Amino acid sequence: MKLRKKWTLVIGIVIFVFGLSIAQAQTILYIPQDDRPVSFEDVVETGQAAQLTVLVPPLEMIAGRDKKGDPEKLWQWLDEHANQADAMVLSGDALIYGGLVDSRKHDFAENILQERLARFQELHKAHPFAGIYVYSTVLRTPQGSGGGVEPAYYEQYGWNIFQLTALRDKQELEGLNKKERKLLENQLAIIPPDALEDWMQRRQKNFAINSGLIDFDRQGIFRFFLLGRDDTAPYSQSHKEGRDLSKLASDLPKSKFQTFPGADQLGMVMLARAYNDLTQQIPIIKLEYAPGAGPDSLPTYEDQKVGKSIMDHIYAAGGIVLANPLNPDLIIHMNTPLTGKTLEAESYQNTTKLTPALKQFIDSLQKNVEAGKPVALADISFANGADNALMAELSKRNLLDKLQAYSGWNTAGNTMGYTVGQGMMAQAMDDQARKHLLAVRYLDDWAYQANIRRKLGENVLYPNQGNWFYLNDLKPSLIAEAEKQEKQFITEHLWFSPDRLTVDFPWNRMFEIDVKLTETK
Repeated sequence: MKLRKKWTLVIGIVIFVFGLSIAQAQTILYIPQDDRPVSFEDVVETGQAAQLTVLVPPLEMIAGRDKKGDPEKLWQWLDEHANQADAMVLSGDALIYGGLVDSRKHDFAENILQERLARFQELHKAHPFAGIYVYSTVLRTPQGSGGGVEPAYYEQYGWNIFQLTALRDKQELEGLNKKERKLLENQLAIIPPDALEDWMQRRQKNFAINSGLIDFDRQGIFRFFLLGRDDTAPYSQSHKEGRDLSKLASDLPKSKFQTFPGADQLGMVMLARAYNDLTQQIPIIKLEYAPGAGPDSLPTYEDQKVGKSIMDHIYAAGGIVLANPLNPDLIIHMNTPLTGKTLEAESYQNTTKLTPALKQFIDSLQKNVEAGKPVALADISFANGADNALMAELSKRNLLDKLQAYSGWNTAGNTMGYTVGQGMMAQAMDDQARKHLLAVRYLDDWAYQANIRRKLGENVLYPNQGNWFYLNDLKPSLIAEAEKQEKQFITEHLWFSPDRLTVDFPWNRMFEIDVKLTETK
């Protein structure tokens, strides 16, 4: 009897270990919203680091800076490869319009869009046991735009369109005073009627598609549907449409649907969701905020407070938040601004001066790291880059390579999504893979976005009458100088040889950089 129990235990252990290995060997099919590193390469590398096999379409099908995505070819590729996948993480914008920028500029007829939408039903019918995770966006309402990522008229009338729709949104929610009503009339007089009609018509198509995706989610066609609100504000057309879509989805549970500000982080969040579902995990997360406004901070480019957004990201990625768990799977330290208002990382206020509040925040983070607890850091004190004082002090205390995940790029939502997604999957990564992902973020979010980008503009771009949105002939010089400064940064702060680094400007503009690190030999 004892021998039988012993063998039963051994067999049980073998089955358990084998089951874990199977879980770690899952295959995810991934269709990104475009080919920018944060949409494509960084997500794929994260999945691979977490021991997943990630299938992606050929690059020529995916939207880029100078080429539209091809929805028909993407659907064909998806149909041909779906049977290889345990789960599918799919950009609705790519499969309906071609990509994120394509969703803002396309001229597809309503019937064409609805035909593509219906193919999600066909996909589910053909592959009923593969989890389908779809992410899509509410069209953004930026305060301005350049570089051809909006219809051409937006570069001239973008601020007017933003103000007009912000006032209409406020009018619906609260009403307008006399001065605001006059301002609304003035904006209507400035904006060409055909431009406004074109912009609103495309938004109506986008609203109809997102309504259809919500309905598919309700029908059980999707395992999860995530709706991002790209580049929005407390009063804006994006805020209004997001509010209306949230009402349409009000009967859906958090386990099926979520919506929050941001677009570029959505693929990472859905990858984490698919990973957690496949490995049958529900990560327990603890949150710790910097002193000051903390969860009540309202970031630039977003329409809701940080406290709600981070909870929404965690739920979307498949986790739960507990106030004081004994053994959390991840502690996320939230570097929020003391005042609750985010400035731009490139501003001269982003210094290396350590304030008492920031020191207190770092002391708490260090205590958790030294206690052996898994710590991730969401650096959202500044928009579009890292907090220099925070990062310099982490470097000084030798904590940079001790984190499970770090992010500090672009909007607060972008940062939160990457911190949550990479932080949740870090447990499956070996030390080298985890540090690789950290290094990419430090070189991008801290070195480039918060510091090098401004210097390149001042020292190379503007003295040569360059264009922020089209680097063209200056691109080789900018790459050379960016590499030089990035390598100096590695020497000062990171743990590997600078010779491993190459950089590029993948969309021929200053906004983003592509950091590549060759493997050590």
